[in-house]
Amino acid sequence: MPKGRSFAAKLAHETSMEGKIICPKCNSEIKKIKLIRARKSKADSWAPKYEMVSICKCNENDIMSGKI
Repeated sequence: MPKGRSFAAKLAHETSMEGKIICPKCNSEIKKIKLIRARKSKADSWAPKYEMVSICKCNENDIMSGKI
C-alpha cells in the first residue's frame, strides 16, 4: 500500500531547492521540456522531430512562439 502524503509534505517537497537548476540571468528555475517540430524527411513527407530543450523566463516567449 502506498504511503500517504499530507498537503504539508507535498508543499515542502515542491518548495525545496534540492536538485533544481536556477538561471543566473532571470533567477528562475530552468526546466526541461520536450519540443515536437515538423521536419521534412527524405521521402518528401513530414515527420516529427523530438528534442529536449531547457526553458526559463529568459527564453520562454521565444520558444513558445516558435522563434527558436
